[in-house]
Amino acid sequence: MVHMKGSGGQVSAVTDAITCLPPEMGLAVLEQLDVPSLCRAAQTCSSWCEFISDTDWLWKKVCQNCQDVDPKLVEMDRADGLPWKVAVMRNYGAKGIQRQWRLGFFSRPSSYEDIPDRCMCEMDADTWGEILQLELDR
Repeated sequence: MVHMKGSGGQVSAVTDAITCLPPEMGLAVLEQLDVPSLCRAAQTCSSWCEFISDTDWLWKKVCQNCQDVDPKLVEMDRADGLPWKVAVMRNYGAKGIQRQWRLGFFSRPSSYEDIPDRCMCEMDADTWGEILQLELDR
């Protein structure tokens, strides 16, 4: 809890440290977070959720700093008109790896070096079935 002195000299308790800051400062703090931490911060309270969810610029900065998002896939989503938050969430971690498999990014490698480090993740049988069928159809 943060205690702030108002203009009349009275002290009031503020429980929301991010939104009591000027927006630029709140964004400067939040842009330092990674994707999982930003998602957890959005679950803190409704004002943080709204602040984080509605700030496209913040998601753009997070995307640009994130190693777990493929820039080519984000560009494709952005070209389709999706907001930055949606593009990041679609392509982060396991979802991004699954999507890369579906799009054929790992098809026909000529050597072991052609296979990226992060090309595997836990997937259910239906997802693997879909990927295998797409590979057969290519």
